[in-house]
Amino acid sequence: MNNFETNVNRISGNRSTFVNSFQLNADSFKKNVMQAIEDNEINSIRVHKYLTETKLLGKVETARYLDSIGLDEKTKIQNLTQEDIMKIYNFINIK
Repeated sequence: MNNFETNVNRISGNRSTFVNSFQLNADSFKKNVMQAIEDNEINSIRVHKYLTETKLLGKVETARYLDSIGLDEKTKIQNLTQEDIMKIYNFINIK
């Protein structure tokens, strides 16, 4: 395996680990997303995917909620503002 393939596999593994680390814990969400915003390997993950991949939150309910706060299923972690993060934090906190 060459260096490129090794890097792709490492990044893919990091992204998968991040997405599958989601829990219904608002504090954990906030901490993870704040760190992810600065990480160029994972900040392009879609928020909807991060929130729903583990099936702890429903896809339709989450999509509707994101739409209600001005985001959509294609919004990426890197595009979240502090206000967006706090709105999603509150959404998770009531689950």
